[in-house]
Amino acid sequence: MGTKPGAAREYGPGAAEYTRCPRSATLADSPEMPPQRPHSRLPSRLPGALALWLLLLVTGGLLVATPAQAGTSARSSKSSASKKKKNGKKATAKPRSSTPKVLPVSRDADGPLGLTTSGELEDEEGEEEEDGEGDTTGDPEAELEAIERELLANPVDPEPMPVEIPSPVSDPRPIDSKPQTVKHEVIPGERFDEVVQRYGADPKKLKLMNNLRGDDPKLTAGKDLRVQAVNPPPPRERLEHIIKKGETWDSVARELGLEAQQLRTWNRALAKASKTTLVAKKKLVFWRDPPPPSAQAASGLASKLAQIRVRAGGISIGRPSRGRLVRGVELPDRPDLYTRRKPDESWGSSHAITQLMAAVTRFRHETGFKRGVVIGGISRARGGRFRPHKSHQSGRDIDIRMPITVAAEGKKHTTASDVDWKVTWKLIHAFLGSGEVEYIFLDHQLQKRLYKAAREAGATKDQLSEWLQWPNTPKSTKGKKAVIRHQKGHVVHFHVRIRCAEHEKFCVTAR
Repeated sequence: MGTKPGAAREYGPGAAEYTRCPRSATLADSPEMPPQRPHSRLPSRLPGALALWLLLLVTGGLLVATPAQAGTSARSSKSSASKKKKNGKKATAKPRSSTPKVLPVSRDADGPLGLTTSGELEDEEGEEEEDGEGDTTGDPEAELEAIERELLANPVDPEPMPVEIPSPVSDPRPIDSKPQTVKHEVIPGERFDEVVQRYGADPKKLKLMNNLRGDDPKLTAGKDLRVQAVNPPPPRERLEHIIKKGETWDSVARELGLEAQQLRTWNRALAKASKTTLVAKKKLVFWRDPPPPSAQAASGLASKLAQIRVRAGGISIGRPSRGRLVRGVELPDRPDLYTRRKPDESWGSSHAITQLMAAVTRFRHETGFKRGVVIGGISRARGGRFRPHKSHQSGRDIDIRMPITVAAEGKKHTTASDVDWKVTWKLIHAFLGSGEVEYIFLDHQLQKRLYKAAREAGATKDQLSEWLQWPNTPKSTKGKKAVIRHQKGHVVHFHVRIRCAEHEKFCVTAR
């Protein structure tokens, strides 16, 4: 069955109807036919979802910004109201932002941290070329003159403060110009002129005081003579030696450091019995002058120093602020000398540990100080950087807490006012006396207290000008060669830097 042109064809129930236009027809010729819309490739629901998401995003941003703006506007209104009430007074502080505060990032410190007010050791971190200006308020020259005037107004009798331990070559006792009368016991074989020479006595007065006659009167062994002398020597000591089998006069004399003839003179009875070989188990008597006080002190100190045992092989390499420690030596636990604050940070080179122990030993021996000496940080076992220190990397830097007064013992918080400056100076002087100190760091304002304590102890102005940077300012060229230098933060502890040892070829020192 045919269809008419332009009529719709049916292909079944519900089928779409299409209109076929003739080839010669145009859209203008068939106005009843609507234009066809191209089909979209996206699903029909996706544009709606995107629009909903954008709407939620914009709405959420407005909700977040609204409280901050409201708080800011409220605070600004309050500040404006307060300004009106104060009538020209200073404005209030700026309102804080509602946004969370951003903390700064922790960075390496440029200078030393020193100690806190609680007395905790915070070791020095700077180097000798990083000396800061610090608190240099006041007039150092005027303070120096005030200290010197005070010393003149209150004179003291200072003890000698030698840089090095003197060798026992003479009796350092002060000379008393007033003559003294002493007793002298005559030893066997002693002559009159020997007594005169020993005491520097007047021969005529010596004869008159002891009823002696003749130009060379004979003296009786064991008799006491009255002698008038200036600064008389101490009496000689009578000693004994038990003869061993096979000993002779010469062998015993060599052992005792005497002459054989002198030994025979003192022991005439044995000398008559045997001229060469001595009888075993017999006693030989001899006399010696006691050593001077300085020699006794030096010998006692020498025995203490000889007891120091430090393992060899610990070497410092590089700079204190950029170095390492090879075969580090741990500071021995010596409660009789010091207390180690942090044993895991108590490592150093063999040379530095030896100098530390020797200085504290000298300090204890010369002062008799019985209270504690606290040793702070030195270095790690292998050196290198460890916080909070910038230096202490090569095993040559030592932090030492300054001794405090008896009244300050047991205080939880200690300050520079609690420091026993007289004792502190003697401890520092023990390090200076070694000649192995490169630098000692101490706050500039506290150096004047150390200066006064040193002057009272007998140190001269010339010595202190070489040791102390004060009264010169930290940046002054006059104090550049000083050993004790300024570093901020060293208030209740000081920092000692030991020189490189001669065998440490890769150790870098500034002096």
